[in-house]
Amino acid sequence: MTRWISFGASVIGPGHLAEGKPNQDAWLAFHNAGADGIVISDGVGSKQRSDFGSRAACLAVARAVDASPATTQTTADGLLDRIKANWLSLIAPLEANDCAATCVFALRLGSGLIRLGMLGDGLAAVLKTDGSVVSLSDDKSEGFSNITSAITPHTAANDWRDVSLPEEECVAVLLCTDGVADDLIDGDGFVKGLLDTHRGLAAAEVGRHLREMLANWPTPKHSDDKTIACLVRE
Repeated sequence: MTRWISFGASVIGPGHLAEGKPNQDAWLAFHNAGADGIVISDGVGSKQRSDFGSRAACLAVARAVDASPATTQTTADGLLDRIKANWLSLIAPLEANDCAATCVFALRLGSGLIRLGMLGDGLAAVLKTDGSVVSLSDDKSEGFSNITSAITPHTAANDWRDVSLPEEECVAVLLCTDGVADDLIDGDGFVKGLLDTHRGLAAAEVGRHLREMLANWPTPKHSDDKTIACLVRE
């Protein structure tokens, strides 16, 4: 039986550190009998409780999957509706506008699929068995007008971008927030290099390596929080 493992790291950006603000990024991994998953979220910086909103977004995805076995129901748009409903419940009684956050997830479903979902910015990329990379990203140059940048009470299924791939074609998945994604010149090369370097290592060791890499990010004057999460087939 194929087993999928996860690892990741999140570090506060120098800008928030200097201002005494918390890390507004969050990530979460979950594994159960029906599915494996990772999720990342980036709290909208101008919102007062976006750090709370990003943590709630991660938990909302995990609960949405736990609430429904990995069947055709999980692969339907109902999953996206459950994520929104869970998030609104988790942030209550806070105002949704004060907790605005993006949401990017990757799920290995019992139906034999890997599903990526993205609401807002960042990067979600799958490394396939043939060495190619399939990704979802926020191309800011295109100025998508139909993409909601964060979860709101009005978020609809068509505000998300998603793609599903056969599990047998996938080696690993990498998610990262825009603090990482926006600095990448060669996104596919970054995905392949990071996954090839860390596959086969213990999760704790990989987490330490990732934290060191993100804390010493080479882009001059970078200030944003940075988060990476990976789901890897053993």
